[in-house]
Amino acid sequence: MLTYRSVEGGWHAASNCARGSMFGAGGESVCTPFSTGGAGLGWLAALLAVCALAAVAIAWLLGQRRRLHARLHDPREQASRALAFHAYHDTLTGLPNRAYVMRELEQALAAPETASLAVMFIDLDGFKSINDTLGHEAGDVFLRAVATSLRSSVRARDIVSRFGGDEFVVVVQTYGGMENLVRVCRKVLDLVSKPVSVSGQLVAVSPSIGVAVAPQDGQLAATLIRNADAAMYAVKETGKADFRFYEEGMLEIARERLALTVELREALQAGELTVEYQPKRNLRDGTLAGVEALARWHHPTRGDVPPSVFVAIAERSGLIHALGEYVLRAVLNQVQAWDASGTAVDYVAINLSMHELSRPAFVDTLHRAVRSYGVDPTRIRFELTESSAMRQPEETMRQLVKLRSHGFDLLIDDFGAGYWNLSHLRELPVGTIKIDQSFVRGSAMNLADREITEAIVGLAKKLNMRTIAEGVETEAQADWLRELGCDIGQGYFFARPMTADAFSRYLAPTPVYAG
Repeated sequence: MLTYRSVEGGWHAASNCARGSMFGAGGESVCTPFSTGGAGLGWLAALLAVCALAAVAIAWLLGQRRRLHARLHDPREQASRALAFHAYHDTLTGLPNRAYVMRELEQALAAPETASLAVMFIDLDGFKSINDTLGHEAGDVFLRAVATSLRSSVRARDIVSRFGGDEFVVVVQTYGGMENLVRVCRKVLDLVSKPVSVSGQLVAVSPSIGVAVAPQDGQLAATLIRNADAAMYAVKETGKADFRFYEEGMLEIARERLALTVELREALQAGELTVEYQPKRNLRDGTLAGVEALARWHHPTRGDVPPSVFVAIAERSGLIHALGEYVLRAVLNQVQAWDASGTAVDYVAINLSMHELSRPAFVDTLHRAVRSYGVDPTRIRFELTESSAMRQPEETMRQLVKLRSHGFDLLIDDFGAGYWNLSHLRELPVGTIKIDQSFVRGSAMNLADREITEAIVGLAKKLNMRTIAEGVETEAQADWLRELGCDIGQGYFFARPMTADAFSRYLAPTPVYAG
């Protein structure tokens, strides 16, 4: 029998093994040495190996961390990352840019699993006035607020991008039916239209949204973007602050609009537009009260382009400032010519666009131009439509007060056709109300039109304002308006718009209406 005793360095056999520790054949005992030394050494070796591997892994991770830290703080790496980000993101808002959305849109259209996809093209109407009145820093704050609103109005998987300037594009993926897409459009419209506090002042814009849907409106990214843009411009044609889906024919209209924009710019540069003058008559004695200057575009191939068309194009394209300056110079030159020839014209009225009025330096520039021609500012009057003045009443008030302080007289055009706030009307430095021609023309057959005209004349008298009735076409209308107490009449009954030369002949001898 073997026995074991402990000695330093391990276990050693000391005696025979105990009976029955192992049985061989026939029941005899078999003594087998039992030692734990091999297993203990194996376990220890495994533990040491694991520790060594862990140490190597930790050392490798620490090395990677040091290298990554070095790369992150390496100016070259930082520049490379910045370039990569700027290549596909807008630095102002942090949104993806045009390149990113075009790339992602192409990939989404090429994917076979794409079930439904829509592109929303969003333009912010009135954003330029924020830049002009509050400064570009305020404009940047507003754009970032719009980006936040857009991001919160759609899902995380949808793409919101700043396409450039005040234009944004949203790609809505798997929208689940047209009803859902309409709800998304309304949500975007509502959120973007909300006023934003900028420089301590609440400002708001009216977004115009055009929508194109794949695959029916296009199977390429460029086609969808172009069609959504065409739908957006169709919204602008009908009043803004709305959304509209692309329809067949919109693209052709957009192309025609672009062609007219180019041709209008060329016509302004070449001096091809003309200014005609329509007389205004005092209804009480028939004498000449003044004239209204009206821009005309006689296109060499298109014929006469209506002012309603080319003025709208000028406003959308930014050419309205050039058009306004063009008309003003023509009027000032003509006033000088009339004065030199002895033709007596008390004043000339010029239509004023809200886009012109939104420029901070507009009034000062205008005043310098009039003074440089030696024309008294009281002889230049500006007509501002009621609907345009209502878009930004506070800013309109400030600019009109400044205009009036320089001696320019002001009047509200097309009164009654919009939604005027009477409290603003009372506060505005406006001396004349121009009754919309639809009421005058309908007065003979529509009792409501007659009553509205009478109410406007009465309101003007209460506010110590003069009234001009436009659209006077018959002697009966002129008599009725004079009996109401309306001050001035304008319309085909007195004279149509005419060239400056024709106007001089019209005044010699002067035809007089005195009913």
